[in-house]
Amino acid sequence: MTMPIQPPYAVFAGSLGDNATGNWYPAQAEVSNGFVTLWVGSPAGWTQYFSVPATEVTVKSAAQRITLVVRGQSYPILAKPRAVGRAIGYGVAGTAASVLDKPVFGAGVDVGRGVNQAAAASAWNTGGGPEFIVAARNSGAQVSRLGYGPLIAIGCGGGVAVVILVVVVTLIAINL
Repeated sequence: MTMPIQPPYAVFAGSLGDNATGNWYPAQAEVSNGFVTLWVGSPAGWTQYFSVPATEVTVKSAAQRITLVVRGQSYPILAKPRAVGRAIGYGVAGTAASVLDKPVFGAGVDVGRGVNQAAAASAWNTGGGPEFIVAARNSGAQVSRLGYGPLIAIGCGGGVAVVILVVVVTLIAINL
């Protein structure tokens, strides 16, 4: 006797961003029985924002974020929202290190950035991100994922392009 095929099931736990207030609220996105459901926590308890067939949901994901798009409305969920604030802080500190010509401080900032990204990636994995993406896709949702690898490649490629552009412009200027 074979077991019946179970429909995909997964939960992604994180925090939902509220653009109006700038606050983050605990959230869980769930794929179950062909539906995607979003639950958001508040002091009064958990509230169901929506529960719709997976085929009506677009799931966009990049790095530690999953955005659920339902009927034109976007619901961004971050695995570790504090990582965003820290990343901004590291960006400011990195700029200060460059302006003040403090390479040791700059190296420390770079290490902090790396640790921050690793923590966000870990939160993505422990929060159920990979499983959620697979379950949503297998339930019929439109899914797109841009992970850390492509983001790093884009950043490094952009850096290399800037270096090449500076060299070319410098060579042209010297030859004039």
